[in-house]
Amino acid sequence: MVWELAAVAAAVIAGVLACVAVVAARQRPERAPVVQGEVRELLADVGAVRAAADRAAAEADEARRRAEEAAGARDQAEDRFLEARWEARVATADEAHLLVQRAALAAYRRGELSVEQLNGIWHHAGPPADQLDDGRVRDARRAYERAVAETVQVREQARVAAVAAEVLVEEAHLAESDALDAWEAQEAARPTLDRLFDDER
Repeated sequence: MVWELAAVAAAVIAGVLACVAVVAARQRPERAPVVQGEVRELLADVGAVRAAADRAAAEADEARRRAEEAAGARDQAEDRFLEARWEARVATADEAHLLVQRAALAAYRRGELSVEQLNGIWHHAGPPADQLDDGRVRDARRAYERAVAETVQVREQARVAAVAAEVLVEEAHLAESDALDAWEAQEAARPTLDRLFDDER
């Protein structure tokens, strides 16, 4: 009798386990079979996106270089403008004003004064600005303003190029991840014996 109860209990347990296995199998999401061509396409996409990311990174580097050059040109234009103003002031100033202006210009060149401070000193220590507005000063001012505008534009282009490069690098990482996931799904979908024989090769 004990053996009969044990056999019935074992049969009930086996039945319960079989039911659990059936329910678990039905609840497991079905993977869509991955076509081998899909993996090839994804790998080709990875190559294309990676190449685009490399080109974008090179363009961003070039844009940064142009921005640095534009900043240097702007600084040179600013120096030429200040020098033209200085020479115009020297031509119209008396000795006391010249000493103050020279000292201010020297302090500016050493980095001890800002442009605004230098302009303030020159405004108070020299002839009025309308007397200094000769052709050379006007030309130097226009060149400086163009250089400032160019610097702003080139810096913006460099920023846009850097963001584009970052986006494409991230896109390349995502494409690589998708290709890897597809390859793993393809490998998981292959029959076990095929994988076993492939591993032995």
